[in-house]
Amino acid sequence: MTRDFIEQFELALRIALFIVMVSVGMVFLLVSTKQALAASLRPEAIVTGDYIKLGDIFEGTKNADYILGPAPQPGKDMILNARTLYKIASALDVEWSPSSSAEQIVLKREAAVIPESEISSIIEEKVRESGVEENFSVHFTNTPSALILPFGTEQTMEVTAFNYDKQNDTFNAIIVAPSAENPLKRVSASGRIERMIQVPVLKNSLRNGDIIGAMDIDYIDVPQNRIANGTLLDEKDLVNMTPRRVVAGGKAIIANDLEKPKMVDRGDAVTLIFADGPMMLTVKGKSLQAGAMGDVVRVSNMDSNKNLQGTVTAHREITIR
Repeated sequence: MTRDFIEQFELALRIALFIVMVSVGMVFLLVSTKQALAASLRPEAIVTGDYIKLGDIFEGTKNADYILGPAPQPGKDMILNARTLYKIASALDVEWSPSSSAEQIVLKREAAVIPESEISSIIEEKVRESGVEENFSVHFTNTPSALILPFGTEQTMEVTAFNYDKQNDTFNAIIVAPSAENPLKRVSASGRIERMIQVPVLKNSLRNGDIIGAMDIDYIDVPQNRIANGTLLDEKDLVNMTPRRVVAGGKAIIANDLEKPKMVDRGDAVTLIFADGPMMLTVKGKSLQAGAMGDVVRVSNMDSNKNLQGTVTAHREITIR
């Protein structure tokens, strides 16, 4: 081979290699561009308007504002499975396909929510305006647990009609939201009220021998018609008393649950106080009976061996009058 032939061959080889490299680069460029233009399924879909748009479902699509159909009702969800999503992508030339048949997306319609607690509050106001001054609670029989309004709507409401039956403690009402001038939501609410009474209870469980003090007492609201006979309603009926066995905290207390704490037990050595006007004499004695504060018990005078009766006036102290 001549030198010219070898040089021409090398030049042709370089040109061929350059063309191959350019071709491969173009292929990679096209693939990369296609991948860059490919759409992806959103991790979550929150719909704020009245219609579902393509962009609510897919990211990276040029037709994001294309309307697919009506959105779910405020506060409701809609599930699109893999088959439906693939049909949408194919029909609208979206570069996407499901990774599995289990792939799906949940469309959530945002909403303004008025909770039941606020509905109860507005009914309570109307009941009090009707003349009920006692403490009470509202119980609904046919109202929703919340009022669901379109996203961005003011979370307000009005009672446009209200009727209260004082004899049966029942009510009926018409509630509109967000206002009577703009009644996007209208519901009928009916129910009853339960009159409540504050009942003293123990903060913590106590047992026999524990002396109840004012700091041990709390209060709970109990429906008036559910208070059992004998329930203690006054704090003073608990103070300085002790449980007969165990009384649980936070629960209403029956009179028979408590007793006066024992100041003396049978067989205790006690101090006998003989009081006669301003004169007072103390001697040693023995209690022949157990007794609480104010109880009359039999005792024995250790000096005279006589049996007497006296009143328990303190711990291991008996006053003879």
